[in-house]
Amino acid sequence: MHRLAWSAAAIAVLAGCPKRIEFGPEGRIEDPEALLRLVAEAEARVLTLRGESKVRADTPQAKGAFSMFVAVARPALIHLEPLDFFGKPQAVLSVDGERFGLYSAQDNTYYRGPASPQNVSRILPIVLPAGELTQILLGAAPRIPHETAVIRLDERCACYELTLRKGEVTQILRIDPRHHRVLASQIEGVSAYQLAFEDHAEYGKIVFPRHLALRGPAVDREHRLDGLD
Repeated sequence: MHRLAWSAAAIAVLAGCPKRIEFGPEGRIEDPEALLRLVAEAEARVLTLRGESKVRADTPQAKGAFSMFVAVARPALIHLEPLDFFGKPQAVLSVDGERFGLYSAQDNTYYRGPASPQNVSRILPIVLPAGELTQILLGAAPRIPHETAVIRLDERCACYELTLRKGEVTQILRIDPRHHRVLASQIEGVSAYQLAFEDHAEYGKIVFPRHLALRGPAVDREHRLDGLD
């Protein structure tokens, strides 16, 4: 089961004792661009996701947990249904890449409009473009366009630490050295969300995280409708 967690808090710093590092068949990677290519290849193996997730939200406006049916496909197809205790959809949000639709069971109203980040994230406590939300739900970490990249081994998490920089913005990626999946992403120098991917499971040649934590600034729900009709 795929579990999601949303929070307005900052991501915790990974810490602990040194662990044994297991490398993939390529051995230790010294070139940061080569590692990025391997990460992209691993992420590209996951094209679609469909199933019921457990979601926990922790924001200044509300805290709680609920189930949500999730179906996503690259590049930006999204279908979300938050469910009540009995498994009945409380809303249905769908995005086809360019258009957005939302059915609200509470007031029996259907909204439609452009697939803007504000509309796509209507039932989420954080605003994300459709493409980025799709990537994240498929276990991938969107990356900043970078000018420099530096790689090192972090013995505390037994992983690569890859630092991307563009101007004053820095993104730190922690990457599994065996499967080349991103374990965590932290962006500094600009207001942004942080990611943590945990509890990875192997499905043949695919390695997929069963737990996702997305942390970032909460949004004001009163100002998020964008061009609906």
